[in-house]
Amino acid sequence: MCNKITRLVILAISLTLLTIGLMARLFYIQVIKGESYAKIAVEQKIKSLNLGQKRGEIYDRNLIPFTDRTSTEYIYAVPGMIIDKELASTILSKITENPKEKIFNDLNSKSDFLKYKCLNTYNSKLPIGIFKLDVPERYDTNTLARHIIGYYGSISSGLEHTFDRALRSYGNESIAIFKDNYNDYLKGLGVKVRSTSDNVFSIETTLDYHIQKAVENILDKNNINGAAVVLDVKNGDILAMASRPNYDQNKISSYLDSTNEELMNKALMAYPPGSIFKIIVASAALENGKVNIYDNFIDEPYININSVVFHNFMDEANGIINIDKAFEVSSNTTFIKIGQNTGGDKIINMAKKFGITIDDNLPIEEEIGTLPSIKNTYGAGIGNLSIGQGDVSITPLQAADIAATIANNGIRHVPNLLKSIVDENGKEIENLHKNDSYRVVSENTAIIVKKMMRDVVTNGTGKNAETEYGSAGKTGSAEVNKELNIYHAWFTGFVPYDKPKYAISIFVKNGDIGGIKAAPIFKDIAGEIMKYYR
Repeated sequence: MCNKITRLVILAISLTLLTIGLMARLFYIQVIKGESYAKIAVEQKIKSLNLGQKRGEIYDRNLIPFTDRTSTEYIYAVPGMIIDKELASTILSKITENPKEKIFNDLNSKSDFLKYKCLNTYNSKLPIGIFKLDVPERYDTNTLARHIIGYYGSISSGLEHTFDRALRSYGNESIAIFKDNYNDYLKGLGVKVRSTSDNVFSIETTLDYHIQKAVENILDKNNINGAAVVLDVKNGDILAMASRPNYDQNKISSYLDSTNEELMNKALMAYPPGSIFKIIVASAALENGKVNIYDNFIDEPYININSVVFHNFMDEANGIINIDKAFEVSSNTTFIKIGQNTGGDKIINMAKKFGITIDDNLPIEEEIGTLPSIKNTYGAGIGNLSIGQGDVSITPLQAADIAATIANNGIRHVPNLLKSIVDENGKEIENLHKNDSYRVVSENTAIIVKKMMRDVVTNGTGKNAETEYGSAGKTGSAEVNKELNIYHAWFTGFVPYDKPKYAISIFVKNGDIGGIKAAPIFKDIAGEIMKYYR
């Protein structure tokens, strides 16, 4: 009897210890290791296909993306999940218009997955292992600011090239296929695109998406071969920059041998400025006290300097005029006299203060303007310098910068194209914005030149640039080929006149007369962007 009781006690103790052990094991599995085991169980039912690195975006100043704005439908096939490859190749051939034999061979390859562009619809249910996904396209037919964004691949340019290392980042994109024990999709999950967004960096520019779009639409509407630039007068930010003709970022190789200059950013190429350079000549004359608004000149149809003859447009003669009137009607002969009074050295020094020969270190390739040497301004050389011809060249960006400096009462803000590098949430990682500024001319000189630029629009050669907001600017018709009568057309100015906000330059290559071809484009752009930010 005693032995029986002892055995029962031992059995009870053993059962108790076993129960405690099982409970402890269950607690360890479900509570302590529950999350990791659950993850392993889920991962066993997920087939992951790596799509590669996720590239960062290029944004405008309000974090509106210029890249990856649209998606294209692609069909994917996972050979390892497809049972009937004959049927699958037939279906894929109908959808993609690829030969059935090629697809069948693809399906029997060792590829983890295959990707084809959808060309036709397919309304029936797709076999397991075949699915459709919308994939973001880096560039599309409506991509803006292409000459700034550039492109990347076997060859690259623009911001895509300059910031390739940052944009490549370390984030990845993958396709997650959730399947059950029967190799079918898990209900409610199926196929998902997963992104690891950590360390994905993007570039925030100073561009304004809406202003950029307005500028490009107007250039295209008018079939312009040239460029346009819009600057923020108060800080030098580049709000828009466009060059034409444009190009397709997905077909770069087709332009490499082209003579139409599609890949060239004309906004950052230097051209003879013609009469818009008179802004600098007038500033030098007034700032150095060589001429004042009360000095009078006899405006002649032409002037002869050392047997080199310079003409007014259509050999016009305007009688007795001052610097304001000479600027308004864009008199070449009177401005040459003003240049002679001022001196080539002072004009060149003023042009340098305006930044004509300064590399402002933009993050994309740019040319800088050119000026003659001092010795080449003697004799007839002063004639070319005074009217923006000969060895003088500037870029459309520099033309807008000149207007912005005058509009800002003589203070130049070095142009900015970048704001910052941001993370996947738009948070600033590195500030790239420059705050470089300095005085070019006195406020008094700037006020006088501003009024002269206003008079050009109200009474002179720039009437076609007038807007309801009050425009101010200067026309230019730069001689390219005298025999063939070819001119580059320019207009650079600012708006509104009373409280300048935007400086805008227009360049039309081989466009003829600035007041006729460039000034109306200024008017359209100024009027359109003022609607957005009045």
